[in-house]
Amino acid sequence: MAAVENVVRLAEFRRRKALAQRAGASAEPGAQYFCLRCEAEEFHLFATGTIHCAKCGALIRNIAATHKDSGAS
Repeated sequence: MAAVENVVRLAEFRRRKALAQRAGASAEPGAQYFCLRCEAEEFHLFATGTIHCAKCGALIRNIAATHKDSGAS
């Protein structure tokens, strides 16, 4: 028997996803990121380049942060 927290109700999932997409449509154009665990839109960037959700602490793997040289000497 599956644990209750592992049950996904597709109607609720689709409704939340549609709300997130509508909210993202009114924002600036470009990539929109949110945590897949808690749907928060705020993240912590660490010096090592790893990014974690500010709300639940989940590691965000689909965003990469790297140092970019400006090319000035």
